[in-house]
Amino acid sequence: MGNPMNNPMEEYLRRYPPPSQPEAERESAPDTSPTPAERLPAEATIDLHGCTVDEGKTRLEQFIKASIQAGRSKVLIIHGKGVTPGSDSPLRRMVRDYLEQNPYVGKTGIPGNREGGRGATWAVIRQRSR
Repeated sequence: MGNPMNNPMEEYLRRYPPPSQPEAERESAPDTSPTPAERLPAEATIDLHGCTVDEGKTRLEQFIKASIQAGRSKVLIIHGKGVTPGSDSPLRRMVRDYLEQNPYVGKTGIPGNREGGRGATWAVIRQRSR
């Protein structure tokens, strides 16, 4: 093709190559980087395997109260995945409902596979202002 100095467009593209992904795709791509809450390690864990929903709720209430009193920032609740593929376990539903309604619980989420994946839920504890 000749010397790029003779073709201004080739020189421009050499200096400023086009992006590898179209701009519209870059803007709509989801941000998969973990949030600060997701990066926090869980400071306490409770395992509700083998509990009935009522037993699990009682234990979860005690655990959250103790976590608030201890000043914990993040906790992990292990509830299991359930036995029916594609549906939530009753314990998991109870845990999610309880956490959503508790004014001292902030953000919640599903941990990575090493921490239990869909069989567990993490929760950030909001501390009371003193």
